[in-house]
Amino acid sequence: MANTLVFVDLPTSDIEATSAFYKDLFGWQINGRPQGVFHQVVPGEGLHLGLWNELEQRPDPSPRPLQPRSGLQPRTYILVDAPPGEYLNKAVILGATALWEQTYWEEFDGHHASFLDPWGNQIVMWWKPAED
Repeated sequence: MANTLVFVDLPTSDIEATSAFYKDLFGWQINGRPQGVFHQVVPGEGLHLGLWNELEQRPDPSPRPLQPRSGLQPRTYILVDAPPGEYLNKAVILGATALWEQTYWEEFDGHHASFLDPWGNQIVMWWKPAED
């Protein structure tokens, strides 16, 4: 099918720490391809993600969260297997910044919560309880 989303890359100034963060938080498999430059994230079912070392693109090596010029940025949604508040708490312990606590979205009959990872990427976790 044409015009299909196939991949999303998250930029980071510390690819090894970012890999560990997502492996610890979601239990994802992370493959260095090549190690330290680009890491493939295999979240199980669904699309794969990538982590890329933005220091390869920028001469200033000082670590800092990435900030979009407009203050707005794309959001990456992750379908989680438990209430997102549980993952949000773990993300904060791992160094993320909570953006909003678990909230019910009636229109889509599901729950969501969001955080900024330590490198400035916004993640929204989505969960819909099983139908009774």
